[in-house]
Amino acid sequence: MGPRLGRALLLLLSLALTGCGYSAGVRLPGDAETVGVAVFDNTTAFPEVEREVFVAISDQAARMIEADVAAPQGADITVRGQILEYRRLYGVVGVENELQQTGVYIRLYAWIEDNRIGERIGAQVLFDQAVRYVIRVGQEEEGARRDALAQLGQEILLDLFTQTDYLPESVRVADPKDLELESTAPLEPTAPQATDP
Repeated sequence: MGPRLGRALLLLLSLALTGCGYSAGVRLPGDAETVGVAVFDNTTAFPEVEREVFVAISDQAARMIEADVAAPQGADITVRGQILEYRRLYGVVGVENELQQTGVYIRLYAWIEDNRIGERIGAQVLFDQAVRYVIRVGQEEEGARRDALAQLGQEILLDLFTQTDYLPESVRVADPKDLELESTAPLEPTAPQATDP
């Protein structure tokens, strides 16, 4: 089973469990006991998106993670990130010109920091996806977008807290694929040298 399928199954399980009022049982790394969510840095022209992402991840952290939620400065582990791009997508309108379906495109980095050692642990994860949502009868667009971003919040937390390597950044070994390795092509064979009798 590939990592994408595994994450999808975990997401479906968490949706089912949290929908029934149960915790999805995501655990913090090591002996950490508290988790916090910081407001992500926002490099876009939409100041409201940082609040929406913060609310989505904070709500899901409280529902999914088996730990107490604390202020980001005082938590053992803090979820941090940076929003790189955000834009509205084209929508679908009904016969009365009412908006029925639309979405947003969002691109962000997320990572976790262990405040006890003051370092990032684990990998920095890139999320680059379109989040589409249907606006139900009687529902405001903001509510539909909030529901869709909640699913994104779940994906972010699952990716961050199901890693197998939580080494601090200062001791992590770079992925060989990211290194510029020198060519190791074998040398050309040389002809044997003639010797005097």
